[in-house]
Amino acid sequence: MKKYKQLIKCLMMAVLAVPALSSCSDWTDTESLEFDYVLPSEQDPDAYNAYLGLLREYKQSQHKIMIAKFDNSGDLVSGQSDRLAALPDSIDYVVLQEADNLKSLLVQDMNDIRQQKGTRTLYAISYADALAKYQAILDEEGAAAQDPEAQADGEGEEQPETPAVDRFLEVAAQYVNDRLALYDKYGYDGIVVIYSDPAYPAGLSEEEYAQLQARQEAFFAPIQAWAESHQEAAFIFEGYPQNVIDPAVFTQADYVVVTMLDAVSSDELVWAAEMALTEGVPSDRIVFGVTIPDMTDDKATDGYWGSDYAVVGAAYTVISANGSFTKAGLCVDNVEDDYFNVDYIYPHVREAIQIMN
Repeated sequence: MKKYKQLIKCLMMAVLAVPALSSCSDWTDTESLEFDYVLPSEQDPDAYNAYLGLLREYKQSQHKIMIAKFDNSGDLVSGQSDRLAALPDSIDYVVLQEADNLKSLLVQDMNDIRQQKGTRTLYAISYADALAKYQAILDEEGAAAQDPEAQADGEGEEQPETPAVDRFLEVAAQYVNDRLALYDKYGYDGIVVIYSDPAYPAGLSEEEYAQLQARQEAFFAPIQAWAESHQEAAFIFEGYPQNVIDPAVFTQADYVVVTMLDAVSSDELVWAAEMALTEGVPSDRIVFGVTIPDMTDDKATDGYWGSDYAVVGAAYTVISANGSFTKAGLCVDNVEDDYFNVDYIYPHVREAIQIMN
């Protein structure tokens, strides 16, 4: 807390952006006025550089982390709400929703926030996405088999039976390797590995268990090998750690995110984390996953604890004594919807950071 207060004090010393009138010769004139917004770095470069130095030092220190999931799927960068540079400085990790086909301005933002603020940009590798790719292949082949023209050409004829092979293993390995290649392509700082399959291994039949074990191995093995050879990269696990058969993957994980987007209380968050702490799951780096409410849905309930924002309540849970594990911070989904506020941008995320530190 002391280090964070020192950081805030230093920021206050750096002159905040204040609009200065650059053209106003007649106060009664109805024509639009021009404003010149001077950035803190331009008003007092020395004070701002001192602030950035403290900010990077803060992120290297022991503190409660903030991970922000950011939707960069739009076709255009239309304003500051689309910029990584506008995110709160004290965010530790940004996770991009769209990992590939990044715009040049976004890549520049990634580099700037890393060098200036120590903020690291990550992307996701998802088991559910691998399953979706596998299912899409099966659906495409099934549609082709039902195509009358294909059948007329003999393509739809029955083929001799071959030994059953789970083709997901090949699809998953290819998907993971393709995703891992994005790390070097764009200069990312790490990955978030998402395993959210609700199937609990202990409740499966022997055959189902063997299949799931092989599928998890195909998915996790290349990730583990990559993590071992990329010690500089951040590696965050997210999802259902209790459903991972081989807990060896957690030895490489910096944090384990237990996601409860529909939680409505501190007790629910703590309970979800306790349920996730099966044998082999580390209890000293647990992060709560919550969300900012969806601004486009006036009936949205996720992201609220009653009338309050879940991210604020979860921040108080992080510093509470509840639970038998170490609460390392928060992971906040849909963070871009917290940008818009008449007083100042990202108010709830900023409040959560201040509460935790």
